[in-house]
Amino acid sequence: MTGARPRGGDGSTRCPACRAPLLVQWVGHTAALKASVDLLPPDEPRPYGPAAAASTAHDLVWCLPRPRHGPLRIRWTTSRHPPDCPHQHLLTHRCTTAPSTLF
Repeated sequence: MTGARPRGGDGSTRCPACRAPLLVQWVGHTAALKASVDLLPPDEPRPYGPAAAASTAHDLVWCLPRPRHGPLRIRWTTSRHPPDCPHQHLLTHRCTTAPSTLF
């Protein structure tokens, strides 16, 4: 099976179609989902409110704290997520490039 391959130990990779930087991780302990989000520069603000407003019924909003030491870890957001959370809030990657192969 071909697809995006991790570059480093933090789960970062590139989309095979549009080459956008991605962060791909399994999120959760009991029932995990494989999340694939656009990996933005650390200084780009992404508050929770606008991210939640831009999400659809089929999207989840992910919280991405950036620790000083250690790998990046995507976290779930729930209805109890603080609206003034200082971390980046990301949506699932939606590739804008059409696939170049049929299968």
